[in-house]
Amino acid sequence: MLVAIWLGAASAVQAQASCASANQPACSFLAIDVATGQPVDAFCVGRRVRFQQCAGRNIPTSLLFYGVLPGSGTTFLPSCSPPNPYNYEYTPTKAQVGLVTVSELANAVAGGSGQASTYYIRTFRVYDPTPPAFTVAPCPSNSALITVTDAAYDSYTVRVGNAPERVILRNQATVVAVPAGATTVTVTGRYAATGVCDGAATQPIAPLLPPQTPALTRLTLQAPLPGSAATLDVAQLPAGYTYTLQRADASVAGSYRAIANIPPNSTSFSLANAVAGCYRLRRTDPCRLDSSFSPLVCTLSLTGSSTQNRNQLLLNDAGRGNRYSVTRNGQPLAVFTPIAGGLEDPNVECGTTYTYRVTATQPGGGVSVSNPVSITTQSALPPAQPRLVASFNLRNVVELTPFLANGNPLATGSTLRYQRSTAGGPPAAFRTASSTGIQRDSVALAALITQAPCYTVRLVDVCGNTSPESSPSCPALLTAAPADPTGATASLTWTPFTGPTPGAAATFTLQRLASDGTVLSAVQVSGSSYTDLTPPTDRQILRYRLQIGGAGLPPGTLSYSNVATVTRQVYLNIATAFTPNGDRLNDVLEVKGRYLQRFTFVVIDRNGQEIFRSTQRDEAWDGTIKGRAPVLGTYAWRFQQIGEDGAAFSATGSVTILK
Repeated sequence: MLVAIWLGAASAVQAQASCASANQPACSFLAIDVATGQPVDAFCVGRRVRFQQCAGRNIPTSLLFYGVLPGSGTTFLPSCSPPNPYNYEYTPTKAQVGLVTVSELANAVAGGSGQASTYYIRTFRVYDPTPPAFTVAPCPSNSALITVTDAAYDSYTVRVGNAPERVILRNQATVVAVPAGATTVTVTGRYAATGVCDGAATQPIAPLLPPQTPALTRLTLQAPLPGSAATLDVAQLPAGYTYTLQRADASVAGSYRAIANIPPNSTSFSLANAVAGCYRLRRTDPCRLDSSFSPLVCTLSLTGSSTQNRNQLLLNDAGRGNRYSVTRNGQPLAVFTPIAGGLEDPNVECGTTYTYRVTATQPGGGVSVSNPVSITTQSALPPAQPRLVASFNLRNVVELTPFLANGNPLATGSTLRYQRSTAGGPPAAFRTASSTGIQRDSVALAALITQAPCYTVRLVDVCGNTSPESSPSCPALLTAAPADPTGATASLTWTPFTGPTPGAAATFTLQRLASDGTVLSAVQVSGSSYTDLTPPTDRQILRYRLQIGGAGLPPGTLSYSNVATVTRQVYLNIATAFTPNGDRLNDVLEVKGRYLQRFTFVVIDRNGQEIFRSTQRDEAWDGTIKGRAPVLGTYAWRFQQIGEDGAAFSATGSVTILK
């Protein structure tokens, strides 16, 4: 608007104290864009303008002065005299964005015919034509979604490649066609107040990645529903698309409700406060020209309870047609019983805490994993009867190994209470243990052979319930003796073996052992005795034990008898004469006998000098002395040995060298 202010000045440099003028023409002065020569009603940062009087005003330009101040209606008080002559050009800066006031002073002509001085002002807006903000999202079918997010301009146009411009509205996503070969989008913003001030920005059109069917592979609950957090495993979410997690809407058949947006390239997503139901992923392109859905994955919520030594798992399963698997304490649970609304684990121990998780493989291939549930088994029922295996180790010590029902571990706070009976007498308390480790009986073997022992065990669980006593377990006791005066054969007998299952048949394998327990050979035997007609011929001590299978022993478990031995007498045979004459008949003196080992054989001459020494049976004396020919005569010999049984054996004698 024009505001007239009278100045009452006497000259161009002398101003009056008051600038007001009540008479204003319809047009006082114009702002002209220097670049185009066109009048403008607003200014642009960095674009020059100049000022000229409107048509009908014929004031000499030498009497015109102009000036610009920030703000609306601001003047050059108190003198009201702008500082610039008529040819002044003004270039707005960023600091002046907003309203500015342009003042014009037209001084009276000195000595003129009463023409008064005038003072006019106009308010203009200064704009800053920054590049407009917008987004570009590629779409299928040669299209793109353009959204202008800028708020600086009054109107906008969009151009794709070299296609014609078209109007586009702010904050309204607009699908535009992308001509063949076009790779960029240009958005131009314009102000309504001026035709010379606008801003433009150009962005590339990124190629759209090939679409994939989104995958929701696993849904895992952290706690029972409702209110549990859920973790979703997702895949096949390339960038450039929108992915929405949806839940089936039970209020309207076949409808789905959007739950959350999932960022592209995600592999997992956490959903707080999950609700029971079936979920899927929806993929859409930015222009919503195409959609795809993952198969449904439905929640599986788990709760549990315990009664009478059975743990019950109750399922709140939103899916149908599932295949279930169960883990207990992180390990697969192979045996469980279906019940109404869930599953039951009967193979548990009172007082023991078990943590369960159920996994459902759903018809579409997705997997739903329940929340974990920990159940402490409660019961007033007695535990299942344990089994006991009695066996000897190689040191002839009885070892007792308990086996609990279904391979369960012994719960903390539970105990195993052992009893022992001998010679058919009543059982007596033997030992109490808090683990299923091997228990040993320190009674000497000789005493055990005199009074054959049997053992039992019962389980007292942490709830105070006592199991039935196990069946007696009686190890086999083996005895061995020479079957002939020389010990060339051995006679073996053994006591009956009783395993975990009374009356079940047992199988016996007689093992021949080396001194370190290594099995030299074995033979199947039966009954309660056996005569070994072919024992090892090179061993002074024969060692035997029975290996026992069957009889209700757990798979892979064997029992062994004690180790029984037969010690045979060492036999030495040294010739009294030999004839080292080269006729190959009785040419050497050899050490002969049975069970000879670790021995020393020495020959001594009449002067007491050692002339031959041997420690091996294949080392014979040919009669030579230090390489010289044999000398006829009689020589003494001495034999010493530590037997396999640790006993010393020695013998002496003489031998004569004959012609």
